Amino acid sequence: MVTRCPACSHPLAVVELACDRCGTSVRGHFAPPAWMKLNPEQWGFVELFLKCRGNLREMERELGVSYPTVRARLEQILQDLGLDGASGLRKSTAEDRSGDSRAVEVLLAVERGELSVDEAVAQLEGLDQGGK
Repeated sequence: MVTRCPACSHPLAVVELACDRCGTSVRGHFAPPAWMKLNPEQWGFVELFLKCRGNLREMERELGVSYPTVRARLEQILQDLGLDGASGLRKSTAEDRSGDSRAVEVLLAVERGELSVDEAVAQLEGLDQGGK
């Protein structure tokens, strides 16, 4: 997938998602997944990591480099993906998921008749502005 503008090299944004089966499309402004930030060399490393089932010593042998070099490359990829080494989760993902969960709760409350549409909009706008 092309991730950079061929004219100016600025990162491209995803603005439409479409279903090949039924033709439904959704337009908006979607952030591409973090893994799309990886360059081809990093993707090769990730593929080898998976092939070696995460065994860094085996990767060391396959790549013909030292263990600290393998470890440094892995750490750089984790950093580029925004992953927290301790939890294995993108730092922003945990925050995004809590906001997404709250948005789902609001929409379900509307469906159950517990909130009006106007109340739901107000609450969702509050989430958009960092509220809970």
